[in-house]
Amino acid sequence: MRSLINFALNVFAIAVALWAVVTVIPGISITPAETGNFIAIAIVFIIINAVVTPVLRILGAPLTCLTLGLFSLVINGAALIIVEWTLNTFDLGIGRLVVNSWGSAIFGAIVLSLVSSLVNFFTSPLRKPV
Repeated sequence: MRSLINFALNVFAIAVALWAVVTVIPGISITPAETGNFIAIAIVFIIINAVVTPVLRILGAPLTCLTLGLFSLVINGAALIIVEWTLNTFDLGIGRLVVNSWGSAIFGAIVLSLVSSLVNFFTSPLRKPV
């Protein structure tokens, strides 16, 4: 039960962060912009982050070390593009995520991490240790 509550809070944080990204970054959009689509795309984003991003981090570790951590921004942008590719390729019926460029993806990943961290900070009293 605790992990389900934590998962729901993570989905909420990512959904709010996706809304902020779509609002702030001009090269990223979700159509149609409905609450259910933001929640569904947040779930896909969490799954991609859990499965694919660790592999990208391992493969990109040398470049991340050489750039003193800046390459991790590119990895986070790549995760956002992989989410777009997954949603558009498999047509899950939960809306479309459009990322126009790598620059939009990188800035979107920055805004996504900042906003989700902020939301997680405010929801941390609701979280229970697993």
